[in-house]
Amino acid sequence: MKDWIDLTAQVQRHRDRGLELGEVTASQFAMFLYASNYYRLSGYARCLYEADTWPERYRAGTTAATLMEVYDLDRAVRNAVLDGVSVVEPTLRSRVAYHLTQVIGGGDDYLREDLFLPEASPPRATDAAYGRWVKQLKNRKIVLEELGRVQGRNEIFIQHHIDRGDPIPFWAAVEVISIGTFSRLLRGLRDKSVLEPVARSVGIEDVPKLLQAVQNVAFIRNIAAHHGRLWHRRFDGSVTLPEIALRIKRAYLSPKTPAAAFTLLAGLVDRIEGDSSYSSHLLDLIHSVPGLEDGYYRPIL
Repeated sequence: MKDWIDLTAQVQRHRDRGLELGEVTASQFAMFLYASNYYRLSGYARCLYEADTWPERYRAGTTAATLMEVYDLDRAVRNAVLDGVSVVEPTLRSRVAYHLTQVIGGGDDYLREDLFLPEASPPRATDAAYGRWVKQLKNRKIVLEELGRVQGRNEIFIQHHIDRGDPIPFWAAVEVISIGTFSRLLRGLRDKSVLEPVARSVGIEDVPKLLQAVQNVAFIRNIAAHHGRLWHRRFDGSVTLPEIALRIKRAYLSPKTPAAAFTLLAGLVDRIEGDSSYSSHLLDLIHSVPGLEDGYYRPIL
């Protein structure tokens, strides 16, 4: 078990690992640690260590100002990501609700099991498709449980329907489910042709790419909303890169990088808003400090 240490000892620990304070006073750096949390900052610090050293040491010449600059840049990028998500997420929810309720109507048919995968009968247990069927069944259960909870929500526009004894229409329910549930719902639909006009409206070539894009946006949205580190963060999954993203890229995009996710998000916002001001702002920001953009294009941690 690690012992609690005060701010002075935290500063000294960074210095013992080779961090130079430079023009930053020990008191200023201590207040930075007080605001940012030693543990949260450690992810950024590790990206500035010499490779394969133990005990861990900063690369020669790394200063407190550098560490603070990296942290502040990533905070600005997170805020810009959330600005972009605030355009994309409501737009996708609205357009999906529009086209889905055109098919199922304004009642609560979105609670029907047969609206979602899997098919009624499971494949043979020895079949390779059985595992996929089980996952689809689990996904449907989660989606229907979350949609069921909407019926007890306290939002005024939900209670309006409840007080009148009317079913809560999907265009209202879609506003209160999480983005994760929204993504699951889209993947779980049996008839995904209803999503084709949504994909076209945001410049994505097909429904599978739309589904992946929603997952990608949900992933970076959740990191940014919880103040997580995006700089030098390697992704396990791939980011979809439709033409709207490739048209605005500034450099080579590996599909498992934050830069790919930012470029996807920027392409979507530009398409929705009809101009390139957002992509210019976001991409200018990640390129604003020479050398630090590598943390978004070539992550190591």
